[in-house]
Amino acid sequence: MVIIVGMGFWDISKWCYSVDSSLGKMNIQKLIYSLCFVCLISFLSTSNLTAQSLFQYPETKKVPFDTVIFDVTLSDPYAWLSLPEFETDMLELARQQTALTNQLLDSLPGDEIILSHINRLFSTPSENIVLKAVQGHDLFYMKSNIDGKRGLFRRVDSLVSEELMLSLPLVIEERQYTIKKMAFGFHQPLVAMMIVESGDENPHIRFYNLSTRTLLIDRIGPVMFNDASGVSMAWLPDDSGLLYSQAPPSNSEEEKYTRGKIKLHHLGEDQRMDQAIFGFDVQSNLSFQIDDTPYIYTFPFSPFVIARIRAGQGENYAFSIHLDKLDGRNTPWVPLQDYSCNHGSFTVNGHMLYGIQVGGQSTQLVRVDLETGATPEIILANQKQIFAEGPDDPAIISGQDVLYIKHTSPGKQGILKLDFMDFVPSEIQLPFDCSVGEFLVCNNTDLIFVTTNWTRDFSYFSSTDGSNQVKPVFGNSKNLNSDYLSKVIYVPSRDHVQIPVSLVYKQAKADSTHTRPVLLEAYGCFGSSMDPFYNPEQFVWLETGGIYAIAHVRGGGELGASWAAAGSFPHKMTSIYDLEDVAEYLVENKYTTGHQQAISGSSCGTLHVGLATLHRPDLFCAGVYLVGIPDLVTNRGVSFGRGQNEFGPLDTKEGFLSRLDLSAYYHIVPEQSSPAMLIVNGATDYIVPIHNAARYVTRLQQEQKSHRPSLFMVDWQNGHQGAGSSQADLIRKWKFLMWQTGHPDFQPK
Repeated sequence: MVIIVGMGFWDISKWCYSVDSSLGKMNIQKLIYSLCFVCLISFLSTSNLTAQSLFQYPETKKVPFDTVIFDVTLSDPYAWLSLPEFETDMLELARQQTALTNQLLDSLPGDEIILSHINRLFSTPSENIVLKAVQGHDLFYMKSNIDGKRGLFRRVDSLVSEELMLSLPLVIEERQYTIKKMAFGFHQPLVAMMIVESGDENPHIRFYNLSTRTLLIDRIGPVMFNDASGVSMAWLPDDSGLLYSQAPPSNSEEEKYTRGKIKLHHLGEDQRMDQAIFGFDVQSNLSFQIDDTPYIYTFPFSPFVIARIRAGQGENYAFSIHLDKLDGRNTPWVPLQDYSCNHGSFTVNGHMLYGIQVGGQSTQLVRVDLETGATPEIILANQKQIFAEGPDDPAIISGQDVLYIKHTSPGKQGILKLDFMDFVPSEIQLPFDCSVGEFLVCNNTDLIFVTTNWTRDFSYFSSTDGSNQVKPVFGNSKNLNSDYLSKVIYVPSRDHVQIPVSLVYKQAKADSTHTRPVLLEAYGCFGSSMDPFYNPEQFVWLETGGIYAIAHVRGGGELGASWAAAGSFPHKMTSIYDLEDVAEYLVENKYTTGHQQAISGSSCGTLHVGLATLHRPDLFCAGVYLVGIPDLVTNRGVSFGRGQNEFGPLDTKEGFLSRLDLSAYYHIVPEQSSPAMLIVNGATDYIVPIHNAARYVTRLQQEQKSHRPSLFMVDWQNGHQGAGSSQADLIRKWKFLMWQTGHPDFQPK
C-alpha cells in the first residue's frame, strides 16, 4: 500500500506503485466474462426483479491504493484503470463489458414493440432542418435528403427551390469526417468547418467555397474544444481570414485543451505563419490561468473584436480591440471593466457592446463602450421578464438598428424587440407556447428563429417588415398535441423553494388513477436550461404509458442567474437535493412508485443520477448514466479545470470537499441493493475519457450487492455528443428502462 499526502488535486498521471503485469492479461478475463454471461442469463431466466440473488460479474483485479488529500483518506483499488500504462487492459475490459451489456439487452424481448412505435409515430420522415447561416437573401441549412443522408442546402429567402451545397458525411482523401461546427463568412461564399473523426478525434478546421463547391487548400489543426460545441472561431469582417482557438501541441493528453490561445489565419497562407493575438502566455501584460479558456467574436455591424475568457475559477471577463489595431502579440487589448462576459449573453453594434447581466433581483440590459471599456451603463432594468443568460444558444442579437432579447420561464420563452433609438421593449407575437433560439438576423433588421416544445417539432419563423408579427420560414409541421399533453407543476424543496417540473404524457394514459412509470431527468449545471424541445426518441417512452418528467432544479438557468447561482459552488448539492425532493414528491403524490421510477442524465446531469440513486435507492429502480462524471477529485482533464466555478476550486479544502461530495464514485455503499444502472460513454469523449466510467461501473459491480444489474456500454464511434445514439443502442436503452420499470412485455423469458 502506498500513501501520498497531497494539498491539491490528485494527479493520476504521477501515481507510482508496483503491479504484477501478469494479472493484467485479458485472455483469462475473456474466459471468465464468457462464463459469467452464461451464469447471468441463467439467473435472469429463473429470477424475478424482487429476487435477492446477486449478479455474478467478471472479477477485475484490485490493487490497493490510498491517498490523503486535506486530511481525507481515499481508497481506490481500481485506480489502475485510469493509468496510461494500463490503457490497453482498460480498453479490453471496456470491450468485454460492452459485449456483455449488448448480449444481455439484446436477449430481452420487445424490439418489435419499440420499432412499431417508431414506425407508427414517425411514418413521415422528418427533414430535421437546422438553420446555419444567412448571407444576404440566402439561407443555409442542414437537412436530410430524400435518401435519408444529411446535406448542407441553400435557399434564396424569396424562393422555395433549394440546392445541395455539400453532402455529408464529409469524405476527404478517403477518410470520413463529421462537421462539428461551422462559421460562415460575412459576405463571401465561404464557410469554415471544424471537422472530427470517430467522435471527438482529430479536431481541425477546413474551408469550403460555396460557389465552386470545393475545399480550399488551407488546413488548421489541431484545434481546441472550447466546450462541447467545439472550437471558437470568427471571420474577419472582410472574410480574408479566420480567428480561432488552439492549445499548444506540447500539452499532455490530459491537458490538451488548456493554455489556449487565439490565433489569426489569413486565407492562402501556411498555418505555421498564423500569429497568436490573445491568450495564455501571449501578452506579457496579461496573465491567464491554465484552465482559463479563450473565445473570440466578430460582428456584422461592428469593427470591434471581443476576446472573452471563460474563467476556470472566478468571474468570466473580456477585452475588446478595433480590427485596425490587431498586431499579433502587440495587440493593445482594452479590458472591459466590471463586466462578467458570458457566452450567448452579449452582442455588439458599432462601438457598443449590449449585454445581459444580473442586477439586484433581476436581469438587466447594459451597454459597454468598447473604445474605453468603462463600467457598464444600465439601459433596461426591473423588467418582469427574466432575460435568458445561459451559456449556449445566443440570447441576444443585434440587427442594424434593433436588438432582440430572449426571455425565459419554465416551459415557455419569448422575444423582446428594442429599437436603438429609445430601447422601449415590445413583444414578438409567437405562434404558440414554445422555446425559441438559434437567432439570426436577415436583411440587416429581420429576425429568424426556431420554435419548438415538448410535443411540437422544430419550425422556423421570421419577424419582418418592422412588425412584431411572425410568419413561417420552413420546418416541420408535426404536432402531437392531440395525443400528448404537457404541464408545469411546482414541487416544494426541503428548504421550501418551489421547484418547477415539466410533465409530458399521453393523455389517455396519465389520466388513469393508477401509478405509471416515470423517467425523471435534470441537468442543473452552468446556468443551462432544460427548455422544452421536441425529442422523437422520448415518445417511445410516452407511447408505452410512461411519464417524462423534467426537473428544472437550481443550477440551471430556467429562472435566471440567481437560480443558477443557488445550485453552483458552494451550494452545488442543492441541485442534487432538489432532484431528490422532486422524485420523492412524485412517489408520495401517486404519480409513480419507487419500483417504477427511473432517472436519466447526461454529462453534468449524471451527478444527479449517480448521487440520487445512492442517497435514495428507495425512490428509483434504474438510472441511465450518459457520458458522465463519477469522480471530480482525482482527474485533471478538461471538464474538471473548467468546472471550478460550478463544482469547487481544485486547490482549496472547501473546493475539494465539494467535489468529493459530488463524486458518486466515493459514495458507493458496499453491500447495498441499489437501482440498476446503464452507464454509456463515447470512446473518444474529449471531456470524460472512458477510463472514468470503467472504474465507476467496476466498483458498482464489485462492491454493491444488488438484484438489479450495473451495465457498461461504450459507443466506439462517438465522443461526448452522440454516444449511444445508434438505433441499436437506443433500442437497448429503452429495453433496459422498460425491463427495470416492470413493463410485462420486456421481461426475460
